[in-house]
Order: sequence, then structure tokens, then C-alpha cells
Amino acid sequence: MKFLNLAILAISLASVYAQDYKLVWSDEFNGDSLDQSKWQYEVNCDGGGNNEMQCYTNNAKNVAVRNGSLVITAVPENYNGKRYTSGRVNTKGKAAWKYGKFEVRAKVPSGIYLWPALWMMPRDSVYGSWASSGEIDIFEARGGQPSQYESTLHFGGGWPKNIYQGSGPRTFVDLTKDFHTYGAVWTPESIKFFFDGNNFFTMSLQRSFANAGAGSNPYTKNGQPFDQPFYFIINLAIGGGFFGGQSQALTESQARNWASPKFEIDYVRAYQLSNDVVNNPTPAPAPKPSPAPSTTKAASTPATSANSGGNHGCAAGACGGAPCCQDQNNGQQCYNANVHACVTDAFSQRSALCPKGFSACRGACFSTNQYVCNNGRLSPK
Repeated sequence: MKFLNLAILAISLASVYAQDYKLVWSDEFNGDSLDQSKWQYEVNCDGGGNNEMQCYTNNAKNVAVRNGSLVITAVPENYNGKRYTSGRVNTKGKAAWKYGKFEVRAKVPSGIYLWPALWMMPRDSVYGSWASSGEIDIFEARGGQPSQYESTLHFGGGWPKNIYQGSGPRTFVDLTKDFHTYGAVWTPESIKFFFDGNNFFTMSLQRSFANAGAGSNPYTKNGQPFDQPFYFIINLAIGGGFFGGQSQALTESQARNWASPKFEIDYVRAYQLSNDVVNNPTPAPAPKPSPAPSTTKAASTPATSANSGGNHGCAAGACGGAPCCQDQNNGQQCYNANVHACVTDAFSQRSALCPKGFSACRGACFSTNQYVCNNGRLSPK
């Protein structure tokens, strides 16, 4: 796909979901350095509060453009008190979009506890602090599970009153072996997620994203907060909350045996319909918050066991008609019962949200066909 004329790309789209979208922004990574008119480096060691194990740097060994790709590399090294370095870049302040088709062609790294992600954050915190103003995760994968990734929306209230819903882990092909396209088509009606041009999960926006357990509701209309401009983020994290109770489990010996700790991005593209707001539209004024919902019912609703089919300790009505799990790692979480289950942790006896068919041990989900939980430790069967 390298060195093609962008005008041709705009009218000759290979994806089955191209329809009438036109190319409005892209980076084909054909140069020899990051285009800082489009991207900025994030340089920090906190990982956004996800309990990650790395520092993000702007060093060429972590973030580089070569051979027609953006290459983000995880490196085992001591740096500012952390044991690893990696990279994270975003388009904040440079490009953001309200609705459109977004596509990234990438090759996933191969290595335990690596966490590659392609996601979008709101340009303006119109509805409040994270995750009140939303988050769109197009792609997140767990190192060690090379054939799986998931797509997720975060919303509902400021941390820790935020909740999320998504596809849960879906199994495709070995994503570490070749480049694949990961995409989303975002309209006022829905956000549809795509793998290699095939729609595998859809989240309707014709609904309220309010969280009854948040204590207040920042939204006044269906679809909020996903009615504002969002910008791109690409990063490769190491460890962190995405791995549950194993967030800090990676050892330096394991890291030095990573098969390929490189997240390679061939291109990033944004398309929009002619009647969409093209780039950096004027944000809508913040709506006045609705009256806080009554907490009487929520406070009087008893927690239920993980297998009872109840709300598992969540505030009543927190997820509308969807089930809710008071996950010990991430708090109140909405989920799709066809994909996930709220299970009782074999060690702590608290609830944990896990892929369907999995159990939990000290907050870490595991396959009961492969492991057992012995006094809080996972052991192969």
C-alpha cells in the first residue's frame, strides 16, 4: 500500500464497508521520522493510571518510522524507576473527528504481557472527566493470546463510577503473523467494529449511556457522549490493568524472550461522509446535568452471588437491560452475557468479569481446562 496517491485511495477503497466515505486524513508512514504535524509523542511513566510497567519515551528505539511503517517497540531496560520502555503517540490538538470510518492496518507484537492498542479519546471533556466524556477502543489485545482482540466503549461517569461495554475477546487468526485491518464505522446510530473489512460487533448509540450508580447523569440525550470529536491514540503498553490480577506479573527474563515486541502500523486513515463535520468541528456546549437519580433503590438492593443471575452488587438499573458485574479489579461493569460471565473468584470469593467459560484466581481470569487456582496461585493442570 506504500507510495500510492491519496486521491486514488480516496475513491478506490478495498473494504467492503467503504460505501460513500471519502478519505479526509491519513498517515502512510512513508518517511523516515514521525510526522509531528499529525502526531505528538506522549512522554511519561504513569501509563494513564493503568498500573502499566513501562515508561513511554520519544526515543527512536521505542518509536520509529521505517520501511513504510510506524514501529513501536517494547524494550526491557531500567528507565526512570521502571523496568521497561515503549511508545505512545496521539493526534490530540492536531486532528479529531465526529463520526466517520476509521481504519488502521497493523501487525500485532508477539510476547507475553504486551498490550497493543488503537483507540480514540474525546478532544474536549464536554461531559466531564474520564470516562464521562467517553472512550472508543477499536483494538486491544493481550500478549500471550495472539489470535484474540476486543473492541470496547467506556462511559457512564467519572472514575471510579465509569462502566464499559464491548465485544469481549473475539478469536480470529494469529494476528502476530501478518498485517490486518482494524476499523470502526461511527455514525449517530451506531459504532460498528470491523476486522479485515468484516463487521464482528456493533454497539447501538440509540440508547442512554447513563450509569445509575454514578450518583449523577451528565447526559441529556441518547448517544451522548459519543456525539463529540475524538482523536487517535496508538500505543504499546507492558502489563497493566488489562491483565487483571497479573498486571505486574511480567519478569525481565520473560521479556527478554519476547518473540517480536514490535507493534507495526502500516497506515492510519480517517474517512467521512460529505455531510459529516470533517475536522476539528466546534464542540457543542456542555449540557446541563440531569437531576441525580435516587439512590434509595440502589442502596437497598442486596448483592447477589455470581451465579444467581442478579446484578452482582451493582447499583439497580446500572446497565439498563444488560447484566452488570461488580468486578473486583474495575468496579461496576456492564457486559454481554453471550461473551462474558460474572464469576466468583476461587481465591477471594469476590466477583470478577471474565470471558465466558473462564474462572478467576486473585482477579486474573483463566481457562479451567488449562489451569487450577491453588491458594491464589495459578498452576498448569
